[in-house]
Amino acid sequence: MRRTLPFPVFHFALIGFGFTGTAEAVAEAVQVKNDKPWYIAAYAGPVSYTRFNEIIRFQTDFRDSYVAALSVGRVLYSYTRYAQWELEGQTTRHWGKQNHSEINAALLLRWKRFPWDQHLRTSVAIGIGPSYAFEIPRIEDERHDKASRRLLFMPFELTAGPKSGAWECLIRIHHRSGGFDVVSEAGGSNFVTLGLRRWF
Repeated sequence: MRRTLPFPVFHFALIGFGFTGTAEAVAEAVQVKNDKPWYIAAYAGPVSYTRFNEIIRFQTDFRDSYVAALSVGRVLYSYTRYAQWELEGQTTRHWGKQNHSEINAALLLRWKRFPWDQHLRTSVAIGIGPSYAFEIPRIEDERHDKASRRLLFMPFELTAGPKSGAWECLIRIHHRSGGFDVVSEAGGSNFVTLGLRRWF
């Protein structure tokens, strides 16, 4: 099955694949194929009292509070080997310094093409969507003097798995945010987690 991309996207694809100089590469880029469009993921990890940009530079200050999450997601649209849009919903449980449940949803954009894919299948993804905590999160309240049950859910993750297969490991920053005060002036939180995903 093939779909015609809007002109700006197709033009960008031509530039990106220009180094190959083959029509086959361009055709592969626009071909849509999802053999396993659904996934289930589970992950858990501790809270970090450092900011998002510090965590990705491996600067963390872990504290004794944790989150565990169970997610279900589906691919909405895929540029075969390169990128895809996904929709995810999840339920989470916090324990330790704070003890409550939370539900989240996110639209994710995943880039899944890297030079070493023939040895290790890798992807990175970012997302955004609503987050609702069933109690005022204690960590967010104590750190920022203002907390809200309703914030943005903004996950960032890195995955790795065998070249062929349905399983992969993931590292995800479970990030709740006020969206630079656009959604809320309340402060958010970051959890650095490890988990597994199964595609089917």
